[in-house]
Amino acid sequence: MSFQVIGINSLPVELLYDIELYALSENLPHASHHFNDVYKQASPFFHAKYIIGRVIENNEINLSEVYTKALRYPLCTQKVVEAMQMLLKDFRPSKSAVQLPRRLFKNLAPPTPGWSKDSYPIPFLRYLYNAPEIPRINTNANEGYALTRAVHARFNPLVQFLLAHHASPACRDNLAVKVAVRQKNLEMVKLLVERKETKKKGKRRKFEDRLTLDSDMLKIAVMANAQDIVEYLYREKKILPDLQTLKKMT
Repeated sequence: MSFQVIGINSLPVELLYDIELYALSENLPHASHHFNDVYKQASPFFHAKYIIGRVIENNEINLSEVYTKALRYPLCTQKVVEAMQMLLKDFRPSKSAVQLPRRLFKNLAPPTPGWSKDSYPIPFLRYLYNAPEIPRINTNANEGYALTRAVHARFNPLVQFLLAHHASPACRDNLAVKVAVRQKNLEMVKLLVERKETKKKGKRRKFEDRLTLDSDMLKIAVMANAQDIVEYLYREKKILPDLQTLKKMT
């Protein structure tokens, strides 16, 4: 696409918006610094219309698929999602679930001094899960990628949030738990494995663990020299070692 036209950068902003919403081109904003600034500073409503135009195929609207694809766009912030809800308010929710995108979690790394309940991406996730117009969210999308990345980053508040929204540490052969074991993070292992006890009329009610532990998990703990986790699995969870692991324990 060539823009060797005199005065192209002097076109009204509104016309540039119309051109982009007609073309739905991912390359147009990169045609010049001026174009990039114009589209970057556009309203959430414009970005919502652009994303919806990009993700809807054959004029068939499946809300779960629309939001799943839309959330993959870095442009898709909370304000953009709010605008999308206004544009899609007349369509019925679908039975399928919205898949959490990898982009919200792939760059997580332990910060200094630490994580909080308001650290990114928790506020955005909180909005997505609570917005009544958005179809239900599949927390275990991409084989539990969100939970595994949160564990890898030692992001306890995010791990707690995901578990509260049905994240399963059993995904991908218990990968999230294995990551915590290799980190020698007993607190995280317990968080992933055990459900919190609740009190009912003065009595404690204990729930079953979120997953079934086995000798492979104990072997990983032994190989990682995570002695406190070895003790937890062997003595508290009664996991019996296989012969090879037993030799390393003695």
